[in-house]
Amino acid sequence: MNKIAYYLTLFVAGITCLQFVPHAFLGFPAVLEHIAKGEIQEPAAQGMQMIWMYSSIMMLLSGIWMLFLAKPIKEGDSSARLQALLLSLGLILFGMACSYIARDVFNHLFFFTVEGILLLLAVTVFFNIKRDK
Repeated sequence: MNKIAYYLTLFVAGITCLQFVPHAFLGFPAVLEHIAKGEIQEPAAQGMQMIWMYSSIMMLLSGIWMLFLAKPIKEGDSSARLQALLLSLGLILFGMACSYIARDVFNHLFFFTVEGILLLLAVTVFFNIKRDK
């Protein structure tokens, strides 16, 4: 049993799903406001809206995916482990890239790095592979 890995995965999944709400319902209107003010120029306005919608949907889907992976991770499934490992690396790389772009380690997207590290811990340190008897 991988109880700690299971709970860490559930925690990261829940946080990721919850992040969708402000991203989609507060962030998207803010993007539209910046477009209306002319702060985002017309050539980029459509793309910015599409990117924002895509990232909102993918944030929710990533969280749901992690929810589906939690039980197999608890059971020691190596396929679920690999999937969560890839998700964790993606979160870590995204968070670190945002820190590099912002030239500030603790910017508002740093939390993605923390989520990725927690998920990485779940599938490495706290993970035991299921042994067939």
